Amino acid sequence: MANLLMVWVVCWASLPATIHSALGAPTAATVTPAPRSVLWVLSIGVSRYQQTDFNLKYAAIDAQTVAAALGLQAGGPLYSEARTLVLTDAEVTRETILDSMERFLGQAGPNDVAVIFVAGHGVQDRATGSYYFLPSSATSQNHVTAGVRMSDFDEMVRIVRHNVRGVVLMLDTCHAGALKVAAPNLAAMEDPAARLSASEGFFLLAASKPGEESQERAELGHGAFSYALLEGLQGAADANNDRNVSVTELFGYVAREVASLTGGAQNPYYKVEGTDLRLVAAKSGITPLTPRPGVAVPLPTTAVVPLTPVPNTVAVMDFRNVRTDPDHEWVGSALRAAFNTELSKVRELNVYAPELIDRTMKLRGTDELAAAQQLGIDRLVAGSFNVVGEAIRIDARIVYASSGLQEGSDSVQGNLSDFLDLQKQLVFSVLRRMHVSLSPEEGSSIERKTNTDVNAYRLLLETEEVVENPTPHSRKRPTPPAKHKKTGPRSGWEEPWYRHVLSFASVAYAAEINPATEGEVRKLIEDYRQALERKDLDRLAQLYVSFPTRRRESLRQYFENARQFAVEVADLTMMPHGDDIVVSYTRRDHFIDGESGKPVNLEVRLTRVVVRQGGTWKIAGKP
Repeated sequence: MANLLMVWVVCWASLPATIHSALGAPTAATVTPAPRSVLWVLSIGVSRYQQTDFNLKYAAIDAQTVAAALGLQAGGPLYSEARTLVLTDAEVTRETILDSMERFLGQAGPNDVAVIFVAGHGVQDRATGSYYFLPSSATSQNHVTAGVRMSDFDEMVRIVRHNVRGVVLMLDTCHAGALKVAAPNLAAMEDPAARLSASEGFFLLAASKPGEESQERAELGHGAFSYALLEGLQGAADANNDRNVSVTELFGYVAREVASLTGGAQNPYYKVEGTDLRLVAAKSGITPLTPRPGVAVPLPTTAVVPLTPVPNTVAVMDFRNVRTDPDHEWVGSALRAAFNTELSKVRELNVYAPELIDRTMKLRGTDELAAAQQLGIDRLVAGSFNVVGEAIRIDARIVYASSGLQEGSDSVQGNLSDFLDLQKQLVFSVLRRMHVSLSPEEGSSIERKTNTDVNAYRLLLETEEVVENPTPHSRKRPTPPAKHKKTGPRSGWEEPWYRHVLSFASVAYAAEINPATEGEVRKLIEDYRQALERKDLDRLAQLYVSFPTRRRESLRQYFENARQFAVEVADLTMMPHGDDIVVSYTRRDHFIDGESGKPVNLEVRLTRVVVRQGGTWKIAGKP
C-alpha cells in the first residue's frame, strides 16, 4: 500500500491566531477576502519507483490534475497569475524537491499564496524511527540517502511560509500495502501532522486518520482523496454559494466525500490555526487544461446555478457497503428503494425519485450534494451498511443539501434476514429527526408488514433493474441505462430539464397532460400490471422498448416461486418531457411462496419513462 501525501497549510503571519481542530464538518470561521495575488503551485507525484513493488497507479496523474485545476485560477478574481511546476516519476528526486521549494517557491512575494502537493510513499524507518518521503529512486535499502527526511521538508516549508501570505501543503501517507511485502524494514507514515511544525495560520488536511489506508480507485481514475479534492476545487465545496471555496469549506467537503466514496474506510482529518481564507474561485464556462497528453481535469464546462431549496423536499441516496463485499452489494440498492417507497407515503414530503438524482449526476458530472443543490432539494437521506456473517448494521443520516451539514443520524442492527424491518425502524427515526408529523393512516401504512421475504424482494428488484450486479470495487452510484434511440423531434430528455421539475413525488401531477394521452399511458401501465399478474413474459416483452434476456430470466424465476399471484399498481403520477412521459407508481405484489407456503407481500416505488413507438406507448426503462 502506498502513500499519497496531501496536506494543506495556509499561513498569514500578520493575522491573529485562532485554533481550530476538527475531524468532521468545518466550524464557521470569519473569512478574510484575499487580495489579488499570484498563486504558486508545486505539484509532486510518484507512480513509478525504481523498486517496482512500490509502484502506484495514480500519484503522478493526481499531481498533474491538481496543478492543472489550480492553474485555472489565473486571471480570476483572486489571483492575477497562477504559476505551476509539476514533477512526476523520474523527475522527482531528493534534490529536485528541496531545490524547487527553495528556488521556485522562493520567488513568491508577501501577497502571494503557495501550494505544495506531494503524492507518493511516506515511510517510517522501523529501526531509527525517522520519517521520509520516497522519491522515484528511493528503495527499501537506500531510503536514508535517497529519501527526503520529513524534518528537512518541514524546514523548507517554514522558510516558504515566512515569505508569503499563505502556504498550502498537501500530504497523504497512507498507502501501506506495498510496504508490507516489499519493505518489512519500513512502515507507513501514519500521522503527517505530527511531523510538521504548527504555527500561526496553519491549515492542515491529511488524507486519512492514522491506521487507515488511502485508496486508489480505478473507476475514478484517481486516488479517492485527490478525486474529492478536485471536485471541491471545481466548486462542489462552495457550501455558502458565494462562488468561492474557502479552506474550511474545502476541508469539510473532502472529509465528507472521501468517507462516502470509500464507505467509511478512509477519513481525512484536519486542523486549522488562523483565520479562514478564500482559496479558489469556483469558475465555470471554461475548458480544463491538460498538463500532459491524455490527462484531463474533471471540471465543469457550463455554469450551474443552484436552485433555492424547496421546503420538505427529500431525496434518498445510496446506502454504501462498508465492507465492499460484492455478494451484499444489492442490499444498498434495496435499502434505497425501500426508504424511497416508505417516505413517498408521507404527504408532508415531496420525495424525489432516485432516478432523477442519478440522471442529474450523470448529465452534469456532479456528486450527490451538487445534484441536490441544482434541483433545489432541501434534505438528503443517505447511509451505509455493514454485513458480518448473518448480522447487519444500518446507519442513516440526514444532510442539508445547501450546506452539506448533517442534521441527524441513527443506526439499527440485527439479523440480515430482518433488514427490511430494521429499515422501517430507521424510517421512523429519520422522520422524527426531520420533525415530520405523520397522520395515523401514514404511520400505519409505513408500519404495515410489507416486503416480508428478503430473497423475493431482491428478485423483484432485479426484474425491475433496481438491483444491479456491479463488478467488485466499482463506485456504488447506480448508472441509468442508455437512452433509447429514436427519430423525430428533439426530446426534452436531452435538455437540462431538471431545472423545471419539482419532483417525482406521489402527491400530484407535475404538469398538465392531454387527457387522451393520459388515458393511453394509464392503459399501458394497466396492461403491464395484467401481464405481470398473468405471468405472461411474451406480452411483457411487447410492452417494453427493450426486453433483455436477463430480465426475462429474472422474471421467470420470480414467477416460478409465486403462487396465487396478484399485482396492484397505486399512486400513479405522470409528467411530460418533450415527446416522452415520466410515470411514477407504487407496485404491490401478493403471493404464496412456493417453498415455504407462506404469504408474501412486496412493495416498491418505481419511476419509468414511457415513449411513443410505432404508434403505441411503450416502457423505455429508467430516466
